[in-house]
Amino acid sequence: MSKFALITGGSRGIGKAIAYYFAQQGYSLILVSLNKETLNQTKLAIQAKYPSCDIETVSVDFKKPTDVESSIKSIIDKHNSIDVMVNSAGVLMAGHINLTLNQLSELINVNLLSTITACNLVIEKMTEQGHGEIYNIGSTAGLEPVPKIAAYSATKAAIVSYSQSLYQELLPLGIKVCCLCPSVVDTDMTNDGRIMNNLKIETQDLTKAIDFIRSLSLCASLPTLSIRCKTIDLEK
Repeated sequence: MSKFALITGGSRGIGKAIAYYFAQQGYSLILVSLNKETLNQTKLAIQAKYPSCDIETVSVDFKKPTDVESSIKSIIDKHNSIDVMVNSAGVLMAGHINLTLNQLSELINVNLLSTITACNLVIEKMTEQGHGEIYNIGSTAGLEPVPKIAAYSATKAAIVSYSQSLYQELLPLGIKVCCLCPSVVDTDMTNDGRIMNNLKIETQDLTKAIDFIRSLSLCASLPTLSIRCKTIDLEK
C-alpha cells in the first residue's frame, strides 16, 4: 500500500524541495497550493525524475480558511491514510504598525488559521490510524524578536507554540511532530536583494533536517529544530 505525504505550499520553495524528498523516499504525494499552473509544472518535474511517483494536486487559496477546510476534508475522505503532513504554505510581509487590516488578515489567514485548520483535520485522521508525521515550517522569527517583520513574526511564534503543544499532546499516540524553524532560506519569497542568495540557507537544508529527524532512534525526539543562517548571525 502506498504511503501518502500531504504537502501544503508544495509547488515552490521549501515545500517543493520537501516534495522531491518524499518522492525519493517512495511516497505518493498530495500537493496543495494556490497556482494550478505551478502545481502542474511541479508535478511533471517530479514525475520526470521519479516516474513511479503518484502525485495528486489540489488548488486552494490559503487566504480563505473555509475553502482550505473543505479541500482538506475532501482529501481525507478520498484516502485511507495520510502518513506525513508538511505545512509549508506561507507568506512573508515586511512591516509592523504600517500594515493594513487586509494585509494583517492575509498574514494571519495564510500562516496561521488555514495552517492550523488543515493540520487539525489531518491530525484527526492520523489519530484514527495510530501513526503519522507532522512537520510545520516555522521560522527563527518565531523564536526571537526580529525588527521590521513584527506581524509575520507573530504568526510564526504562534505556529511554534501550536507545534510544541501538539508534540506533547500527540506523543502518546504515535504521531511525530516537529517544527522546523529556519532563518532566511533561498526562495523567491526572500529574494529582496538584502542578502545574496548564495549566502542564504538552501531549501535542501530543510530536507536534510527532515531526513535527520526521521533517522533518530525510537527513543529520541526533536520537537523544534532551529536552522540558522550564518550571514544573519554574523550581522548581529
